[in-house]
Amino acid sequence: MKKNTYLLFPVALSFLLACSADVGYAPDKDYSGTSPSYNADELGDLPDCDSKHEGLVVHVNYYPSHDYACSEGYWVALGQSTTDKKLPDVHETSDEAVALHEKFKNVESVQILDTRDNKVYKAIVLGDLVWMAENLDYETRYSRTNPQCDDLGIKCGRYYMWDDAAYGNDDYSSVCLPGMRLPTEEDVDKLVEFIGGVSNGYVLKSKSYWEESEDAPLGTDELGFNAYPAGYKSSSRNYFEYFGTETVFWTDISNGYHSSLTLSLYSHNSILGTNWGPNWDNYMNVRCVGDL
Repeated sequence: MKKNTYLLFPVALSFLLACSADVGYAPDKDYSGTSPSYNADELGDLPDCDSKHEGLVVHVNYYPSHDYACSEGYWVALGQSTTDKKLPDVHETSDEAVALHEKFKNVESVQILDTRDNKVYKAIVLGDLVWMAENLDYETRYSRTNPQCDDLGIKCGRYYMWDDAAYGNDDYSSVCLPGMRLPTEEDVDKLVEFIGGVSNGYVLKSKSYWEESEDAPLGTDELGFNAYPAGYKSSSRNYFEYFGTETVFWTDISNGYHSSLTLSLYSHNSILGTNWGPNWDNYMNVRCVGDL
C-alpha cells in the first residue's frame, strides 16, 4: 500500500500519570464530580503532588478510606469514600511499568481526513502505525447507526457487516480511508505489544460510559484511543446488544468459515480480546490503521 496517502495534522496531547508528598486541607477547587483514577493502600503510596498530577484524584484504602485530590502542591482529602471500584494501582514501581506508562504519555495525536466525504478523525501514532482514535463513520449501503449513541451524544460511528467492512468500498476494497486498512494480524500483534500485553486493555477504554465492574479497572484512555462501549447488532435482532459493556472491531482476518477475528473490550475485565466466531453478518465497528 502507499504510505501516508491520508492526511495527518499534529495535535498536542498530554496525559496524567500517577507516580509521596505532603497532605494538606481544604482544596481551593471543587472535585466533587471527579472520580478517582488510581488506587493506593496508604497515604505514603501517593505520588508527588506536582504539576504533572494537578487535579489527579486517587482513592486511598487506609481506614477511613478517602479520595484525595492533588491540588496546588498538596494532597487534600475529599471526604470519606465508599467506592468499591476496581482501580489500577497507583504505585507501579517496576522499571518496565514506569517506562511503559511514560511511553503512553508521549503518544502523538494527529488528525486524518477522509477525502471521500471530508470527515476528519482523531488518530494516534503507535510505533510505526497510525490508528484511528474514533470509530469509522463512512456511510455505505448496508451500514447501520445506533440510536443509543445519538441519545447520549457519543460518536459511535457506523456498524458494518464483515463483507461490507472488508469489501464495501466502491472499488471492492475495505471500507477504510484511502491509504488505510482493516487491522491485519501483524497490526493486532503490534497493538498488543505496544500496550504491554492483552491484560492492559483498560488503557484503550474511554473514561466514561462503561458499566462499572468490581472485577476490572475503569478505563484510563491513556493513549487517547477512546474506545466507547458501543456494543454490536446481530443480523437476527432489531436492536443493539451489549451497549455499555462491550465494544467489537472487525479485522481483515477470516478463517474461511463465515467467521472473522475481532478485537474486543469488555466491562467485566481488562483484556484486549482477539476472538474467533462472530458471524460475518453481525454489525460491528471499524477502526482503520495505516503505516506511518
